[in-house]
Amino acid sequence: MLRLVADLGLADKLPRDGNTPVSALAADCSVLAAPLLRVLRALASFGVFQIGVDGSVSHSARSLLLRTDAQNSLHHGARFWTARGSWNAWGALDAALAGGNPHQTAWNSTRFQYLRDHPDEARIFDDFMANFPDRRHQTLAESFDFSRASLIADIGGGNGQALRQILARFPGPRGLVFDREDVVAAIAPQARSDGRIEVRGGSFFDRIPEGADIYLLVRVLHDWADEDCVRILRNCRLAMAPGTRLLIVEQILEPDPVRGRPLDYLVDIQMMAMFGSACERTVPEFRALLGQAGFALERVMQTASPVWILVAAAA
Repeated sequence: MLRLVADLGLADKLPRDGNTPVSALAADCSVLAAPLLRVLRALASFGVFQIGVDGSVSHSARSLLLRTDAQNSLHHGARFWTARGSWNAWGALDAALAGGNPHQTAWNSTRFQYLRDHPDEARIFDDFMANFPDRRHQTLAESFDFSRASLIADIGGGNGQALRQILARFPGPRGLVFDREDVVAAIAPQARSDGRIEVRGGSFFDRIPEGADIYLLVRVLHDWADEDCVRILRNCRLAMAPGTRLLIVEQILEPDPVRGRPLDYLVDIQMMAMFGSACERTVPEFRALLGQAGFALERVMQTASPVWILVAAAA
């Protein structure tokens, strides 16, 4: 139901203050009033929106979080988590317990091939990665000194939000977003920080562009099994000159769930549903992957966000 109203952009169509007849809201959303009222009543029972006995609709504190202009908006998450590609894969979660890939079982397609075949859902994915309500991109820019870099390459950088945050804070560097052709083609010229961001399409399994001072892998490795991560890291290593640094931005999984955050373990199962063997990892697990790829882990930096920054250099 949250996805349904987010897909309609309903929270943005409703004024912050005051109320709107459900008939007018339905007309604005091009849907029928009677089923929309039923959905909104169900949501209102959980404190999302308020419904008068006359069918008037107004915002609650929770429904305001679904507005796209809300700080740490949940609009994009509501669309992503239960989008059909993800939702159906969770329904096949048992496949992972036998070594299978739930997404492959549900769709007969890998996750990223599915996104290529469903561009509308791929853009939902990109928007959610850019607006994940953990401030990952902002805290990355705040937590690391990028001032001495000339070129920062964001590998698997999606729509470029991480680089936009960094370049807004540091006027010197330029940025490069490297991702699949269909992903970088969706980055509009006006989203390229006045020409400071270059985009380049390709696969990080084939090769990674050379010439950057800092390479970023922001929430990339958790999408892949160990052997794939090592392959990505080795390609990063081949592209890096002496003195170059690799920044891995990921959640760190706490082995003891009593001490960990529940959301971290749910995201870990999301990785299982999407990719089978992909996972969130502990610091020792990251150190082992880096060692296999020819890196040494220099430091692990906690941020104000749930993500951490692992700084690595060539061993």
